[in-house]
Amino acid sequence: MENALLTAVDDLAGILAAFPVEPETRHALYDIEVAAEKKAFMGMGKVYNSGIREVLACPDVILAVTGPDFDWGCHSHMLLMKDDEVVGEEVWEAGRLRELEKRPDVYFIHRNFVIYTAKVNFPRDITEKICHFEYPAIPVGEEIPGLPGAKEAIMCHPSTAGDLFLKQTYFGGRDERGTGTAVFGFRDAP
Repeated sequence: MENALLTAVDDLAGILAAFPVEPETRHALYDIEVAAEKKAFMGMGKVYNSGIREVLACPDVILAVTGPDFDWGCHSHMLLMKDDEVVGEEVWEAGRLRELEKRPDVYFIHRNFVIYTAKVNFPRDITEKICHFEYPAIPVGEEIPGLPGAKEAIMCHPSTAGDLFLKQTYFGGRDERGTGTAVFGFRDAP
């Protein structure tokens, strides 16, 4: 792994520590994520972590233990999918939230999570597992100063079980309030 990648992640604001993720740990994390997917999300339906799959397939993978000052960006970290269509999502941009609040076909199940009611029979499609929650990979290359120019970066979030496993493996088991984990993948830019 290039030291420049590890340094670039470690230098991001809000990163408490960064570690290269070795192949055996990638396999264990994948197994933990698959097991977590088999459990219902808050009792509301199934979950698929496409982001962890995409990140773990990258040649270089780095775990970042994050603190409260880490900027998670404004991309949706969770989607509600019906087949291949987004029928709900996390929204972080204040202007877009204000626009969505005015729409009659938008239902807020949280201050930042919206359901597009014209596209889904809510909540039936979720409880009957016609829809699923998905954690996508998030593009982050431009937000990482010092990233080598020939590299593309993506990030994802592990499940709670994956977060605890990674902290146990790399961070001495510390799970302090305000800490989280983000898993970065680096591949050659197209």
